[in-house]
Amino acid sequence: MKEKRFLRLNPSRGNFFAAGAVLLASAVFFILEWPLALEEDASGQQRLCWWYVLTFSGLGALATGICLLQFDLPGAARQAIGWLLVLLLPLSTFVVVDVINGTKIWQFSGRKWLANYLCYLLVFALAYALTRRPWAAVAIGGAASLTFGIANYFVVQFRGQPILPWDLTSFGTALTVSGGYEYVPTRKMAVGALYYICTVAFCVKVAPQDAPHASRRFHIAERLAALSISGLLAITLFPLNGLSYLDISVWAWNQKGSSELIGIAASFFANAQYMMVDTPDGYSARAVSALSGRLEDIPSPAPLGEPGGKPTVIAIMNESMTDFGALGTLEFTPDNMPNIHRLQRSGDIIWGTAYSSVYGGNTCNSEYEFLTGNSMAFLPAGSKPYQQYIDSPQQSLAHTLKSHGYHTVAIHPGDRKAWERIDAYPHLGFDEFMDAAIFDVPRSFEHRLTSDRSCYEQLIYEYEYWRELGDTPLFLFNVTIQNHGGYEDENYETTVQVEGFEGAWPRAEQYLSLTKESDSAIEYLLDYFEDIDEPVVVLFFGDHWPKLEEGFNRAVLKGYNATTDMYRVPFFIWANYPLEGQEIEAVSLNYLSGLLLRAADIEGTPYTNYLEELRQDVPVVTDIGVMDSKGYFFVSGSHRPPDVSRKLREYSILQYNSSFDENRRADSLFYREEPQTLLVNE
Repeated sequence: MKEKRFLRLNPSRGNFFAAGAVLLASAVFFILEWPLALEEDASGQQRLCWWYVLTFSGLGALATGICLLQFDLPGAARQAIGWLLVLLLPLSTFVVVDVINGTKIWQFSGRKWLANYLCYLLVFALAYALTRRPWAAVAIGGAASLTFGIANYFVVQFRGQPILPWDLTSFGTALTVSGGYEYVPTRKMAVGALYYICTVAFCVKVAPQDAPHASRRFHIAERLAALSISGLLAITLFPLNGLSYLDISVWAWNQKGSSELIGIAASFFANAQYMMVDTPDGYSARAVSALSGRLEDIPSPAPLGEPGGKPTVIAIMNESMTDFGALGTLEFTPDNMPNIHRLQRSGDIIWGTAYSSVYGGNTCNSEYEFLTGNSMAFLPAGSKPYQQYIDSPQQSLAHTLKSHGYHTVAIHPGDRKAWERIDAYPHLGFDEFMDAAIFDVPRSFEHRLTSDRSCYEQLIYEYEYWRELGDTPLFLFNVTIQNHGGYEDENYETTVQVEGFEGAWPRAEQYLSLTKESDSAIEYLLDYFEDIDEPVVVLFFGDHWPKLEEGFNRAVLKGYNATTDMYRVPFFIWANYPLEGQEIEAVSLNYLSGLLLRAADIEGTPYTNYLEELRQDVPVVTDIGVMDSKGYFFVSGSHRPPDVSRKLREYSILQYNSSFDENRRADSLFYREEPQTLLVNE
């Protein structure tokens, strides 16, 4: 009697085709990305990276070989193996994703391993419930996890923080700005992708297809069991906050460091449970009423300018703008901001250092803080208010100026759908939104993006257009894009170098060269309005730091606290009429609209008056932390003095009432008139 073999070679046409496809794909990748096979030794000489070559070749051969095999197993054995694979592979997927992202996985406690495993198991179980096939669950769950892990790696490289739940709502925005970056796969990615192919091929060979003897009731039971597991995990991880019992907690101020210490998946899922905005401690109708009475009694702050009438108000949020020279740690040849520095020395402007809540990206959050006076400090970590919370009229600087008869225009030379501005701006009080598609002036470009000079030419065009129409005062809010990340343009001329480190940090020097163009562009704009008879006031500020080389960051921050000082951005307020010139050493973006109203001698709301009063005691309130009037910075989550905590609690109550309690909102605190129906030019 011939002995039955469980494993044999099966050179069928389908198997040969699958094996050939795997072999060809791996060979083509290896050839196209051949630099991955090389590495530098201690002397700087190129040599073969043997571990990569052997591992990549071995996995490629293994995947090819699996495609040619036939496993003759009993149906019950196949079923058991299939279930076992669906249960075990989430663990190996966790390892692959975290190795790609360079987390401290081998230092994780058993609880952290379990937390990450459960996150991946949720994905695999859901895939099994939908497909009822082990190989399909492994293919879908593995592909989703690996794609997430690779995308997270690149997002960290470009933005400095991992993917957060709300980033999924801004996928379209990511696509519009992704072309400026350089995507280079790593050895770990290549090995991880081949490992994934091996696991899928193995599951296809050994896991069951549709067994003819299995009843429909059994199939339904399988789906329900998988669905129950995924549902139980979802309930455990989210409403029950199970991750916290497994030593998983996130740092709002350092998401990258947090994910490295707890795992990519656990970090993402832990952030997801904070998607809903919690009611602040002490919030009640009585608390809001008590605060309302106090706010109504706060007098309007003294004006900082003498426009002699309603000035044209211009606010410019300049993309990735910061002043590294202000730190005094590095010298740049030539000075990349000579005009801004000249203005600061003149004594004729209001200027200083502002603190942002974001680093390397998430421009919309800086917009939100500036326009509303609200702070990201009271929103869940990683929030994107434009996508998540602004679905009805919200108080803002634009609303306040509309109550004074202003026509309000937002200008951004990018995609109007980016950050869902097209939906958010009308709710924030803008009558018009001009994106790149409807610019009236020819656009010039700097490293493939619309230049600041073009933005300012559009501002001038709008000013002249409305001046011809009559006496309607104008508010222009311009978000630039020129200095957006992606500082690897080989065709862009470097005009500024880091003295003593020439060529060491090419991305930093390209960024500095771009900001020199920004400096020239703002001089062009101010020179134009200097000669205008009608009053004009201009606020200029940066939204966040750029993401540059780590070596440059260490050098420029030498002697500074990276946790807080990587969020410093410059600001100034200029006018073609007398201003009370002063330097403000520290202020956060949420206070800038109040300063702008004072410079324009325009009455604000009780809320803006309150914020100007609060600024004297707590001049910085950001997602990273707060600074008191003595200059002490308290990182988020740390202990704060009782008086600071009390003021922040009041601030959070007012913000929540304004933004999330529409039925009980104290409109008189936030609007000078009832919110009106808003129109936007399509």
